[in-house]
Amino acid sequence: MPTITAKRNRRLFHLLVHICAWIGYASFIYAANSITKPDVKILHTLFFLLPFCITFYVSIYCLNLYKQKGVLWSIASFFIVFIVMGLLGYVYVYFLLPQFGIELYGTKQFSDFLHGAVLGYVQYFSYAVLYFYVRESFRKERVLRKLEEEKLRKELENSILKQNELNSEKDKLVLEYAFLRAQVNPHFLHNTLNVLFSQALEHSQELADNILKLSRIMRYSLESVEFESDKVKIEKELDHLQLLMDIYNIRFGNSKEIDYSIEGEMGNQMIPPLSIITVVENAFKYGDLKDPLHPLQIRVVLEPSQVHFYCRNKKRKNNLDLSSHNIGITNLCKRLDVAFAGKYILNANEDDEFYSFELTINS
Repeated sequence: MPTITAKRNRRLFHLLVHICAWIGYASFIYAANSITKPDVKILHTLFFLLPFCITFYVSIYCLNLYKQKGVLWSIASFFIVFIVMGLLGYVYVYFLLPQFGIELYGTKQFSDFLHGAVLGYVQYFSYAVLYFYVRESFRKERVLRKLEEEKLRKELENSILKQNELNSEKDKLVLEYAFLRAQVNPHFLHNTLNVLFSQALEHSQELADNILKLSRIMRYSLESVEFESDKVKIEKELDHLQLLMDIYNIRFGNSKEIDYSIEGEMGNQMIPPLSIITVVENAFKYGDLKDPLHPLQIRVVLEPSQVHFYCRNKKRKNNLDLSSHNIGITNLCKRLDVAFAGKYILNANEDDEFYSFELTINS
């Protein structure tokens, strides 16, 4: 929408254009008359044009009304304006101007005035009609051009939206295909673990229990992609966290230094599946867990509608393989944005010696 200042400037510009046009037209009339009447005065020319100038703008006003009131009004206005302007012109020429010593016509016969008035009125009414329709043509052209530009803009936006939708569908299909491909080996491994569990029962209860723990972790990992809300109760996540820690105990024995604690009562607090497990598993994989002065710290604080998780580990020296760690945290951030948008705070800090991760989720 144009501003008030812009509208004012545009009207001022149009006014200046009209003034310049009338000055140019008056100069032309004066120059043409001075050829046959060398004694003609410029002031007389201006007074002569004044009623016709008024007729021009009154006719334009009536033509604008015609757009709203119809053709009959336009025809009626032609005669009404002629009668009114003719009477005013007669008073102006033969009564008003003579008071100032200005005589525009050499004769005072009404027939001569009427003849000149009719010719002049038709002439300037024609100018008004020509101006009106030229201006309307340009206005309609501008409107059509704006409509066309708006149409093209909307078509471009629609094409961009359709292209984005197609790209999203394509990405979705690629991800679904990749996911289905990735499902083969985990499911095969899970089923194989169940077979090994059955066979291990015949030889060692401890071995069978450890295989069962690994199978439960594998099953939880597979089920996590099936949760529609991407949320699980904190109790389920912590149960499987304990299984993960038990499995690492099998691998490393009691050589690890771990400070693990849970504060508060478990209720209906929710959390993305594998969120805590992902961070702790990275700590096992990349951390130095043999320093008693700097053990792996795992803190879970539970409030009725809040989960606070803190993990800090000393970094293992000469550990350059951090790509998996970054991918896991990045994936967790995306899942939090979907399941707990605006309801979580995540801070991950890293220096030369330590890595810490802190997550607060409000249900």
